[in-house]
Amino acid sequence: MTVSIPRNRILWVMGFLLTLSVGYLNQGVIALDDYSEGFARFIPAQNLTFQENAVTSGIRLPFQSLFLLALSKLGLSLGLIQPISQLRFVLVILGALVFCAHTFCAPRFFKDNREKTLALVLSSFYFILPLIYSRPLIENMSGAFVTLGAFFAYRFIEEGQNRWVAFSVLSISLASLFRFQSGVCVLALPLLFLWMKNHRAWFVFFASCALCFALTGLMDWALTGGFHRSLIAYMDYNLHHASSYGTTPFYTFGLLFVGLSIPPAFLGKYQEFHWREKYRSLMPVLFFFLVFFVTHSLIPHKEERFMVPVLVLFLILLVPLAHYWIFEQRSRWRVVYFCVINFTLLLLASFSVPQNNVISLVRYFNDHSEIDAVYSLEDSVVLEPKAFSLRPFKVVPFTQDPSRFNSENGCRSVLAVRADKFKANPVFEKDFPVLGVFRPGPLEALLVRLNPRQNIRRGSIFLLGPQGCS
Repeated sequence: MTVSIPRNRILWVMGFLLTLSVGYLNQGVIALDDYSEGFARFIPAQNLTFQENAVTSGIRLPFQSLFLLALSKLGLSLGLIQPISQLRFVLVILGALVFCAHTFCAPRFFKDNREKTLALVLSSFYFILPLIYSRPLIENMSGAFVTLGAFFAYRFIEEGQNRWVAFSVLSISLASLFRFQSGVCVLALPLLFLWMKNHRAWFVFFASCALCFALTGLMDWALTGGFHRSLIAYMDYNLHHASSYGTTPFYTFGLLFVGLSIPPAFLGKYQEFHWREKYRSLMPVLFFFLVFFVTHSLIPHKEERFMVPVLVLFLILLVPLAHYWIFEQRSRWRVVYFCVINFTLLLLASFSVPQNNVISLVRYFNDHSEIDAVYSLEDSVVLEPKAFSLRPFKVVPFTQDPSRFNSENGCRSVLAVRADKFKANPVFEKDFPVLGVFRPGPLEALLVRLNPRQNIRRGSIFLLGPQGCS
């Protein structure tokens, strides 16, 4: 007797194991904020306290850093002493939780089995997701609850029970605990009521909003000493300083999502495609996505990671289009093109460690107790992931003539030189002992080659010993 295993269950297990493996093998840091507000706040667990995390949270609600530190402390209690082991533990647990949240919801937005499978494939194997799922980005943790909020709104229009409105508001509130801006998705629910011409859900909506606002405010009070103190401080700071980080045109995120669709895979004439029929049940997803997308497009300061909370919702919206081209039009070239690009990028993004140069550099220091200080030549070391090491060391800016880096600086010091500066000055290779070269992963190396001006800091770093020292 043979046992038949459902196809979607096999796909889910494969996606789950992929996410876990990325969390275990890839300790990369995607953004500087990812490190300062993520990694550095939960490793090494033995050097950090919950009270310190709450006090130093600044304008951010410390909820997310306390959650991550709790996971790291759990790993420490299980005997994980080294920071890299604690980090792997946290990334694996986080990846598992976020993956399960998204893949639980994505197929359930559809009734057709083929569309269910497509939703599961996209939410599991879309090229950037396994890496994103396992990162301590506030956008990633927030995104799991945004997807849940949209799913509960979908259940509301399918069943007409007002309790799903309350669950949706609660999910959005939890999303805002990780990233305040995700709370804007609550505006999607009134749009949904107006579209449905449903007037009975308004009371549940307002009551749920009031209750969640009070509860999150009280949590902020307990953690920081003021009712929504973090939210007020965060809004005030961004109102006055967000633009100083750089502004981009309103269409920036529009171009981003066009690129994320891997064009021209979804471009073409949709003849006899029944838009209303296909998207009627997906209106909650569409409203959530549009509210988030439009409000963020109106804000001058934009970064690609800001769209992470609605990335899975975007992929869900692509499912009917993918079904059309694959099963109705039988467009083989689109399938082959999308799969080749996506799965090539999947391997590169999943197992190419972001910021590998500085991470490898710090892990080298952890293993070499003879080094006390690192001199960074003209910002060769922009990110200093000291949390990856249990051994303290200092990074000192060095702007003098390189020939002056000698035994007078101490033989327990080293000089870090970025690859472009190393190649531009022959004296480095001629007169200095090269202790090691710390290279970027394949994907970052490609980014450096394609756009060196914006990505040069991600290039190789040469570690040199002082002149005159053995």
